[in-house]
Amino acid sequence: MSHIQMTILAIGGLQGFLLFILLVTDKRVNYASKLLGIYCLLLALTLMVPLLVSGEANSLSWLIGWLVFLPASFGAMSYLYCRVAMTGSALKYFDLIHLIPLLICYLLNYDILFSGQKALQFMRTPNDNLLSIQLTLVVLYGQAIVYGALLIRMIYRYQTKAKQTLSSYNRSTFRWHWGLATFMVLIWSLKALSSVTSFAGPMVNFIADCLLVILVYVFAITQWRNPALFHVQQLDEQLAQSAKPKSEFSPDGVLDHSMRSSVLNLVQDKIEKQALYRDSELTLAALAEQVGVSVHHLSETLNQYGGKNFNRFINEYRVTEVCQQLKQNSDRKLIDLALDAGFSSKSSFNAIFKKLTGKTPSAYRQELAES
Repeated sequence: MSHIQMTILAIGGLQGFLLFILLVTDKRVNYASKLLGIYCLLLALTLMVPLLVSGEANSLSWLIGWLVFLPASFGAMSYLYCRVAMTGSALKYFDLIHLIPLLICYLLNYDILFSGQKALQFMRTPNDNLLSIQLTLVVLYGQAIVYGALLIRMIYRYQTKAKQTLSSYNRSTFRWHWGLATFMVLIWSLKALSSVTSFAGPMVNFIADCLLVILVYVFAITQWRNPALFHVQQLDEQLAQSAKPKSEFSPDGVLDHSMRSSVLNLVQDKIEKQALYRDSELTLAALAEQVGVSVHHLSETLNQYGGKNFNRFINEYRVTEVCQQLKQNSDRKLIDLALDAGFSSKSSFNAIFKKLTGKTPSAYRQELAES
């Protein structure tokens, strides 16, 4: 490894330690920030391995065996961070199960954990024909595939749940998490490629490490500056609601056509007369309680009869109110009109308004002024 590459790894490791201290000690940050800080620490320790291997045997060489297998925990760390960040829920004792891939790697290579000399020999002249090394690689890449699939499934599930049950949420949150999932797949694909490419393998692996460092550190800095960006308000409550047995919150059965029509008319009448859409924290369960129908039947009515999910159904009312205010030549700021109509943020207002009208709020106002 060249001096430039070593310098880059050293700088990356130092930044990881600094971000760990920043995220863990700052009292303003949330639980997800502290978890991401631990992720930065593990990544920083991993970056120290090439520096230890390049030197002579010393009192720190025994650390190599413990640090070299830390990437076996990166898949779990990415998955757990996204789960905690989006829902705001803390880790549970059951989550210790996610340490299994790392523990398996330690058990398969227990002989190098306490011997610096063996650890150096293992890193400098690895015997790829050994069964323990082959199994280690299977575990290392296997956990990346499993947690990549779990991460994609979780983000999709949470996004679908938000659309179905929440009237307001920051859509940028899911874009960030989809970005994380996409880059994790790319990074581990490069690492897998490096293991089968003898000529450019080390360089490809170095590029993958650099991408991983950039990805995690960008998330760490953004998480520290704006912890709320990665959190979906009320999502944990809706997930808990859906986890209840069906009999606890809705009767069985499917509504017929006339019953769906009656429920939809009842919902529309209630929303329009009481302007329930102006409540930025309105949820499917809260609306069902207001109307006096089950959550299951309300969701069924909106999706199968109304042809739209709950989020779109409520936001159409909000956009309509803003448009009416603009048509009345209101000179109030757009953000004030949006907040009064029930939008929770400027970014969500702009995104939803453009999606439903085909124009940005500013362009819509300008068009009205010209006409």
